[in-house]
Amino acid sequence: MSLWEQWRPWIRQQRSLLRELILMLLAMLVVGVYFLEHFSAGLEQERKVQLQALAQQTARRVAEALASEDSISINLIGRETVQLKPVVGIRFDDTAGEQVGAAGEKTSPLRVTVPAALPDGELAGTLTLLGDNTLLPRKQIEAGFVLAVLCLLLLRVAAALIQQRLQPPQVLEEPDTPAPAAAPVPPQNDAPFPPIARSPVPDGAQLQAQLRLSIVNFDHIRQRYTDDALQEVLAEYQQLLEQVAALYDGHPGPAIGEQAGLYFYQGPASRAAFSALCAGLLFLRVVRLLAPQRKQAGKVSLEFKALVTADADQDEAWALCVAGVPGRLNVPDTQLTLAELDVKALYQPEKAQVVCAGDHRVRLQPVEQLAHRYQALLRTQAETLLSDDGGKVAPSK
Repeated sequence: MSLWEQWRPWIRQQRSLLRELILMLLAMLVVGVYFLEHFSAGLEQERKVQLQALAQQTARRVAEALASEDSISINLIGRETVQLKPVVGIRFDDTAGEQVGAAGEKTSPLRVTVPAALPDGELAGTLTLLGDNTLLPRKQIEAGFVLAVLCLLLLRVAAALIQQRLQPPQVLEEPDTPAPAAAPVPPQNDAPFPPIARSPVPDGAQLQAQLRLSIVNFDHIRQRYTDDALQEVLAEYQQLLEQVAALYDGHPGPAIGEQAGLYFYQGPASRAAFSALCAGLLFLRVVRLLAPQRKQAGKVSLEFKALVTADADQDEAWALCVAGVPGRLNVPDTQLTLAELDVKALYQPEKAQVVCAGDHRVRLQPVEQLAHRYQALLRTQAETLLSDDGGKVAPSK
């Protein structure tokens, strides 16, 4: 399984948070560029003003030395001036433009030239100051800005994670809503329905999807009850499975208690996988609602593990089904997107489990329920099956 396939379900689930983070990043990037440009322009202007004032002050000091051609004084003033923070170089020229002294660096894009005049106004020469044009202040501000942006993004992610921890999504129950007008893949009858006749398997048809069901603690149950009593219980659950199969055009495979399963041949693969998913969730829902009624009547109540896969390997499908969690329907993580189930079902990637299947590992994703638009139909079908079975279960809210 590639890294993209492992993270893709999580990315889909956190799509709104990722969009918000991207918008925050773009907004802060625009603000940062605007601020840095104005800061750079202001910093350059401030350096020029500061260098101009320092050049004029130094020119008054060195004017007499230039007029008397005192090279010792000129070089001494030059070395003292270069030690000042905004200056990286200095040059002294006489009235003929010839250099008579210099200190520090020779070139810099930031330079200021001022005349050096005696107190009576006579020109003694010129002074050129080379300023420090490094981008260190801007780099420091850029580093601080990037750190601030990262801190804001991390705080937003932390807030989202805390919110998810404190308020986990409630996906097991939803309020009653009318069935949508658009027809989904499953049948759209809201009224009680008789068993639907399954279409025969076309000659040469390939298995598109399968639903596998294993009984929890079946070996222990088999030791507690006689064969006749156990067969009666299995027959009741098998009858329920056949009713569910008839609703979704599934074809029964091995019976309950014998690596039970439903096979789906009608293409395309995404439609068959969705039918298998609906059948599995409907079967588990009815079994869960029947449990208290059966216990009250003194009957054995079974619990199941379920798996839906589009892989035709029946042995591996059964092994993955047995490795699942009781009461949950699992789908191999890679098939959620391949069979287009990730947009039709609700699930939580953090609850996925990794199991061994032969010489490789498979990540099983438990599906909590169907997407909201399919829930009304699934509740209606469960209530109808319970009514046909004679149970008295109130409508699921």
